[in-house]
Amino acid sequence: MPKKSNEETIIRRKKDYLSGESYISENLLGKGRTREEVMDIIMGDSEMKGQYEKLRPEMKEQVVGFLEGSRSLCILYDNFFRKIFDPYIHRERVERLISALFGQRVKIKDVLPRDGFEIVDEGSFVIMDILVELESGAIANVEMQKVGYLFPSQRSSCYAADIIMRQYNRKKNELGEKFMYKDISPVYLFVIMERSPETFRNAISCITKREVSYSSGISLPEIANITYIALDKFNEKNDNKISNCDSCGTEEELDTWLTFLSRDDVESVIKLVDEHPEFAEIYHEIALFREDPKEVVRMFSEALAFLDKNTERYMVDYYAEKAEAETLRADQAESERKAETLRADQAEERADKAEKDRFDDRRKFAIKMLKDGQSVKKVAEYLSISEAEVIKIKEEIMFD
Repeated sequence: MPKKSNEETIIRRKKDYLSGESYISENLLGKGRTREEVMDIIMGDSEMKGQYEKLRPEMKEQVVGFLEGSRSLCILYDNFFRKIFDPYIHRERVERLISALFGQRVKIKDVLPRDGFEIVDEGSFVIMDILVELESGAIANVEMQKVGYLFPSQRSSCYAADIIMRQYNRKKNELGEKFMYKDISPVYLFVIMERSPETFRNAISCITKREVSYSSGISLPEIANITYIALDKFNEKNDNKISNCDSCGTEEELDTWLTFLSRDDVESVIKLVDEHPEFAEIYHEIALFREDPKEVVRMFSEALAFLDKNTERYMVDYYAEKAEAETLRADQAESERKAETLRADQAEERADKAEKDRFDDRRKFAIKMLKDGQSVKKVAEYLSISEAEVIKIKEEIMFD
């Protein structure tokens, strides 16, 4: 579709949506409500009102906007995501998402339980964590991370190791004495970040794939594969296009899914469905949440409680590390100050010694000149010292 025609279609459908009369309105975002109607519903229920009033300002706007129908839903909240991407109900949908991440068509053989060696991490900000086995035999752990700037690379490495150990445990139980380490399949961890750490700001792409190299130049197969996807960096790109992304999906497929995961405004929804009609079903299911405002507010409240609980834990670690770093900087500054003071004292001692040496040299010349019968005035002029100093030296000679 030509660009101009596509833009005209989006504008027309947005106008139709706002009038509450179009297919977009009824099937993608739901029939519109006014803000007053939404607030009447919320304030008319004491439990809902209490939960709503505890929400953060940005979450309140998300709730009201969604219930109005003026925006879709931020699908990255765990409780919403699990309903839309339940692998038992929406197997084909989850396969499409994982296929886009992998860059190859995959089929889920089974959804494996997270047991055995699983890391117990109540402070996890994971909003999607599904372990699947692909037909190739590889294990894929698709994990989504909400607060990326608090997500250390060490933790992703631990999660990857956890996946490997659970696979090892399962394979060994299945194969018994026939088990060999070559039976372990590669595992894949995708960290999809809504807000990425400062480290990713200068990356040339929103996709960062961990690569391992060896000093000898040889290449060995890696079991653990970790890929970071920065949605905020993706949204900074013009027209939300991905570049330098040969490690994940085709550009078009991955671009489509990342747009879905990161955008909830009307224009983006209409444009996405216009170009990829298969997403209409997903938006329709999201819109069904609007039929139960109380449940929407409750789910946002649960999301906030989870974020607050874990933000506190992570912030404790964050500020502890920050305090430790500040203490180290203060210690380094104090050490530098002491070193500077020592250098200044040493310089002053050297200057005093040099001055004393110069004085001793002048005194020796003054004594010699006086003994040779030179006048006080001539000695003072020759040595560039005062006549008073020469007289003092002459008196010392006389007393000696």
